[in-house]
Amino acid sequence: MRKWFLKVLVFSTLAIALIVGPAAPASAGQDDLSAVRKATAKFHSLEAAGKAGYASALSCFDLPGVGGMGQHYIKGELMNGTVSPTRPQALVYEVNGSELTLVAVEYIIPYSFRPPTAEPPRLFGRAFFHNDGLRLWALHAWIWRSNPLGTFANYNPNVRLCPGTQA
Repeated sequence: MRKWFLKVLVFSTLAIALIVGPAAPASAGQDDLSAVRKATAKFHSLEAAGKAGYASALSCFDLPGVGGMGQHYIKGELMNGTVSPTRPQALVYEVNGSELTLVAVEYIIPYSFRPPTAEPPRLFGRAFFHNDGLRLWALHAWIWRSNPLGTFANYNPNVRLCPGTQA
């Protein structure tokens, strides 16, 4: 009886493991994002962001009917064609009047380092989006504001539209 029970238990455990799959890849991504949160937590303060070399460089972006993106603060020295998860090229702030709230980070590779005809760069298992208007590859990570469209979507319906934009 015990042998039969043990066989059923082992078989059931293996079957569940095959159906559910390994937990490592999903948790590894969350671990990476946790490291990004830890590395960028101090940038909730614009003063700290400025002291670290981030400066307002791009206007506020949004897409009415889809969501906001926000105001971008970019660290120029990181615009060198490489990306590091804990050193994003841009910090993205939601604009609410004169108040700015950190909502996301963005990884950027200019076309001068990787042309638009190349394979998209990847980070966190995700392909970057190419933006022909700005001549760059970009990947957002909504680590400070949840996004129903996904952590790596370009726009976030939970972020305000830019001042003066009609919904």
